[in-house]
Parts: sequence; structure tokens; C-alpha cells
Amino acid sequence: MNSLIQLISKNPKLPGLFILLTCLGALSTAYFVEYVIGVDPCILCLYQRIPYAAAGLFALFAIIGKPGGFTQQAALFGCLIAFLIGGSLAFYHFGVEENWWDAACGGAQNLNMDIDDLKASIMSEPLKACDTRDWVIFGISITVYNTLTNLFLALSCFTSLSILRKLKRYT
Repeated sequence: MNSLIQLISKNPKLPGLFILLTCLGALSTAYFVEYVIGVDPCILCLYQRIPYAAAGLFALFAIIGKPGGFTQQAALFGCLIAFLIGGSLAFYHFGVEENWWDAACGGAQNLNMDIDDLKASIMSEPLKACDTRDWVIFGISITVYNTLTNLFLALSCFTSLSILRKLKRYT
């Protein structure tokens, strides 16, 4: 822990850079799997990308903000919240895959449609069901990895905030 404190004290913009690069990597991986490998995402998969995009934007503010200042700390707190939301979404998606609870996505039909809505529904590409496990690594669904990644990143944000606050007190 002392080495982490020393590393952040020498370069207080490092947490923001780490988060930004991690978010870019996660989003790049998602788009690579979708467009290059050809795994179609369900609506919950798409929702899980939003916290990474939000945290990436917050991370930019953490990088450009004054080291240890309000902007940097608020941005890291925003990243923390985004990752907690992302972890919750990923865990919820895992529960849907395991049939712990139901989700009305990918195939749920609205019976109260007018003719224009019906035509649009027929012409549009159907959503994939959310309880389908298309991407499994070492026997574990990617939703589990995403849950753990989000929780690790939230913990990283919390640790970085704690270190920055401690450093600010002593400067």
C-alpha cells in the first residue's frame, strides 16, 4: 500500500489515466466482439457499456483537474458511482442468464401496438434474448467478469480518492 501511495503522490493524475485506459479497453473489447467476432449483444449488454463511457468522461476530468483538487476528486467519485452502477447491471444480467429473475427483453411483444408500430417492429432487427450466454470464457459468463471488473474499478476509485485526500491533508 505504501508503494501505491508513493506512486500516486508522484503522479496524482495516474488514477484518471488508469480509469480512462481501462474504459477504452473495455469498450473496444465490446465493439470488437460485436463487430469483428459477430456476437450480437442483447439490450442489457448495451446498457452495460454506458457506465464505462460515463466513467471514461469522468476520468478525463480527473486527468485535467488540479491534482488533489475538487474537480479531480469529484470526477473520481463520479467514476466510482458509474462503476457501482455498471457492476449492478452486470450482476443483474448474470441473474437473468441464470434464470434467478425474469427480464422482459429480446422477444417480449407489446400487444397494444397500432399498425405503424407493428410495421416498425417487423422491419427492425429483433433483439437477442437477455438470458442467452453467447460469450463464455473458461466456463464463466462474461457478465461475471464484467461484474468483477466493475467492482475492482470501483475499489480502485475509492482507494485513489482516499490516497488523494490523505495527500491533500499533508500538503
